[in-house]
Amino acid sequence: MQKNDQNSVKVRMSSAQSQKKLNLDKVNDRMKTRSAKAAPVARPSAQELKEQAIKKALASASHYNTESKEKNKLHFGVGRVMLALSCAAVVVAAIVYFVNLNMPDMSLKVAAMQTGINATYPSYVPRGFNITNISSESGKISLNFRNTETGDSFIIDEEESSWDSSALLANYVKKAFNGDFTSVREQGLTIYIDDNNAAWVNGGIVYKLKITSGTLTKKQLRSIAVSL
Repeated sequence: MQKNDQNSVKVRMSSAQSQKKLNLDKVNDRMKTRSAKAAPVARPSAQELKEQAIKKALASASHYNTESKEKNKLHFGVGRVMLALSCAAVVVAAIVYFVNLNMPDMSLKVAAMQTGINATYPSYVPRGFNITNISSESGKISLNFRNTETGDSFIIDEEESSWDSSALLANYVKKAFNGDFTSVREQGLTIYIDDNNAAWVNGGIVYKLKITSGTLTKKQLRSIAVSL
């Protein structure tokens, strides 16, 4: 009986020790779990943060440079097209201006070749007047001028002749002009002027100016004469 009691005591002690060990193991497991959870998260060092910032900045700069290059290419392409168009417009305008500027001279040369007259174009034309026509017939060249704003106009006829100023007066001026004409000397030329006409001789050419509409001052008539 006593032996059985001893065995029971041993069993209970062994069971208690096992239970105690089991509880101790659980506590240890819980402590390890808490320690793992409470373990501090590793943070990057200052050097690592610096390197990350540099990489990020370089990546951003590379992206910006790529976009800038694309935009610059686009702008450069548009700029070249606009420059080409501008240059073309300037060239066309220059050609048109050159042709318009020299058209009277070219037309006059053609008329001179047709008539054999050494015709000239006045270097002075009253403001507002432009050449509207150059014609040739019967050994004569006619230059027609008109002011589009006022409607005033005049014609200059040029003919080869052996007349001097006296012959011009006797053979033409006294017959074609009214009685109230004047003669003026201007740069070696004798110019006969009335209200609507002017005539003079220069270099074997007789010049006859007739005002067909409006008026011209005597100063304008003299300026035209000496410019031919």
